[in-house]
Amino acid sequence: MALLVLLHTLLTLAWPGGCVLLVSKAVQVLHRPRVHRALGRTTGVVLIGFGLAVAGTAG
Repeated sequence: MALLVLLHTLLTLAWPGGCVLLVSKAVQVLHRPRVHRALGRTTGVVLIGFGLAVAGTAG
């Protein structure tokens, strides 16, 4: 049982640490103007799509 608790603790610490490491490496790429614009446009399209989906099901 102690081994299971230890494994769970290690995974709980490793997962956010890995995400932070990945994002810190990707920050240089994400701040490029071309990538920034593409992410903004993609986010806008997704949000509009969700809004249309919600509007289509409401009623």
